[in-house]
Amino acid sequence: MNRRRALIALLSLVLLAACQRALFSPETADQRFTRWHRAHAAEAGAYQAWLASQGVADVAPLSSLLRTSRRWRQCDAPEFAVPPRAGWAQMPPTLRLLRLLQAEGLADGGHIRSGWRNARTNACSGGSPRSRHLANRALDLDLASSVTAARLCGYWREHGPALRMGLGFYSPEHIHIDTAGFRTWGNDHTRRTSLCVQPPPAL
Repeated sequence: MNRRRALIALLSLVLLAACQRALFSPETADQRFTRWHRAHAAEAGAYQAWLASQGVADVAPLSSLLRTSRRWRQCDAPEFAVPPRAGWAQMPPTLRLLRLLQAEGLADGGHIRSGWRNARTNACSGGSPRSRHLANRALDLDLASSVTAARLCGYWREHGPALRMGLGFYSPEHIHIDTAGFRTWGNDHTRRTSLCVQPPPAL
């Protein structure tokens, strides 16, 4: 009987420890992607192979590129998704733009927070009904602290027309890029609030 009680007590401690690890050591984004990828390996692999055929598979990790929205939890949406095949051809120009920005030290493909979004996730995320995310043509990224709006806007002014670069600012650290036309906007989706038009507030 004492041995049985000791075994029950030991199992209880093991279970308690496991619960504590689950509570205080939540999954990382990479761990969540690994778990998601197990169930979507075929479709994710097909998309990655197609991007490789276009010479852009190396621009951003798939775990970053397939993120749907910063607000995926609030929107009860999947954190990762492969865009519909009909939209695959829209992404390479934007990835080529991202490659150029990375070469200038202005962006990092590992910091993508949103790529393709379906209509429901886009609406919940505050996206425009005409959002380029719906067409798999846009990326939202977090910027490193060393990247200033002034540098990014300078690049946009000089190279944006030829690249058909759209540049949106949710904040000085959170941006949107696409290749759907040379334009810029700020957090109210209008040009007048863009940090490329209005100078960033003094610190």
